[in-house]
Amino acid sequence: MKFKLKIFVFVLFCCFVISCNNDSNRSSIPIAPVQVRINLQHFPHLSAPFATEYFTETNPVVGVWAVGYGGVLISTFTDFNSANIVFAAFDMACPYEIDRNIRVFPESNNVFAVCEKCGSRFDLSDGLGIRETGPATENLRRFNAFRDGLFHLSIVPRTDF
Repeated sequence: MKFKLKIFVFVLFCCFVISCNNDSNRSSIPIAPVQVRINLQHFPHLSAPFATEYFTETNPVVGVWAVGYGGVLISTFTDFNSANIVFAAFDMACPYEIDRNIRVFPESNNVFAVCEKCGSRFDLSDGLGIRETGPATENLRRFNAFRDGLFHLSIVPRTDF
């Protein structure tokens, strides 16, 4: 009886460990520092849905101190429950190419971002950066983006991956 109980506890433990592994936020893009705090008054277009802005280099004058692995892509979308504009931020490095110099850029409609090399296409419309087409098998690496007071947007690394 003790042997069966030990096996049961071991199997239960293994199931617990496996179920806690959340691969949905994992990314092949290396973790790199990201620190952005921009004044939204200098980027008024970000007050509309489906707007984008990106930074590929640091620029402390506008509040960009670290840009992740391949750059920071900011997008906006509408929260349909509250009708508020919501911000999302992603690393611009393509998760298929895994090269800091091969980036995704927003299409003219700002709803999708496309890799300049492999053509993988990612949906920005809901703030998740989900792969739609192309050889990439992962979504874009996401950052936390949040309003910091009335006029500032801050972007920092996610801690849930």
